[in-house]
Amino acid sequence: MDNCGERIYLRFLNVEDAAALLDVQLRNRAVFEEISASERPETFYTMEGQIALLEKWNKAREEGKRYSFGIFLNHTHELIGEISLFELELDSTRKWIVGYVLDQVQNGKGYMSEALRLALDFAIKEAGIQRVEAGAQPDNAGSIGVLRKAGFQETGRQNIKIRGMWKEHIMFAVDLHDNDI
Repeated sequence: MDNCGERIYLRFLNVEDAAALLDVQLRNRAVFEEISASERPETFYTMEGQIALLEKWNKAREEGKRYSFGIFLNHTHELIGEISLFELELDSTRKWIVGYVLDQVQNGKGYMSEALRLALDFAIKEAGIQRVEAGAQPDNAGSIGVLRKAGFQETGRQNIKIRGMWKEHIMFAVDLHDNDI
C-alpha cells in the first residue's frame, strides 16, 4: 500500500500508539463526542481503554472487517487523527463505512482530504472494497466538503444515535470502481 501522501501518511494503529491516541482523544473529547456514534464510557479515556480499543481494532483487521489507520504528519510523525473503514450489517445488508476524526488544531489544512484519498486507495487496491458510505451532520461543512471532494455523492438522510439522542445525518456513498482514486 502506498500510504504516504504529500504531507501525511497512514499507518495501521497498534497498541504502541495507545498513549498518542489517548492524547488526541482527551484534547478533542468534547468535539469527538458530538460526532461519534460509538459509546464512550469514562474507561474509554484511559490508557487501558485505548489499549483495549486498539486490540479490538487489530482483531477486526485480522478478520478483514475493519481497517483503522493513524494519520501522521510526514515531517514530525505526530499522530493527528484516525480514519477507519469498517464493515457493518444493517437490515441484513453488509456495508463498508468510513469514519474519521482529526485533532481540532489541524482542521482546515486539507489533511483529512489527503487521508481519505489514501484510505480509499487502500480500500480498492488492498482490501477489494467496492463501495464506501459515510454520514455527516448537516452543520459539519468541513466533513461534507471532504466527502464531496473525494467523490462521495449524497444518497439521502438518516437519523443516527449520538450520545443517546437521534441526530440527522446527510448520507453519502462512493463507488470506488467508478472513480479514479
